[in-house]
Amino acid sequence: DHRGAGAASAVGGGSAERNGPRRRVDEEGKEGAFGYKMHIGMDAGSGLIRGVEFTPANVADTEAADALIMGDEEAVYADKAYESKERRERLRAQGVKDRIMHRGHKHQSELPHWQRRRNGLLSKVRAPVEQALGTLKRCYGYWQVRYMGLMRNEAEALFKALAYNLRRADGLREGCLAHG
Repeated sequence: DHRGAGAASAVGGGSAERNGPRRRVDEEGKEGAFGYKMHIGMDAGSGLIRGVEFTPANVADTEAADALIMGDEEAVYADKAYESKERRERLRAQGVKDRIMHRGHKHQSELPHWQRRRNGLLSKVRAPVEQALGTLKRCYGYWQVRYMGLMRNEAEALFKALAYNLRRADGLREGCLAHG
């Protein structure tokens, strides 16, 4: 049973990064979003993190979504920030159930009742992903990055996800021993 769920969480930059030379500036000289985002893909059955994408905060969530889809999912559950028409079509072509939440568009200011209802049902399946991100922040102190640069911080994010999975796997193993 592979049902993938995904979400992103903002991770603030440290003081060295905030004042450092890597602060993002756009073409007009305006400073961009500061910090990073950790995107995770999770197996909805086991609660294990299957994929991690780490991006600068100024990168749209939807750009990280495809890297979190492993290809063996029966369904993909995702926040509305990951919605795109192309992604929905690709999932349909691959025979994967599209469980990406809907969002309003410029020609649709309010979602129809059925889309609001669907989003509410999907959010219950996505809740463990948000809990995992909360655990990474609360238990592993991942409110703020420690290093200068994307690659070092991405490595730290991968180690935090690995630690989370080891802790989660131990809990799953203990559950199996108690019931079996």
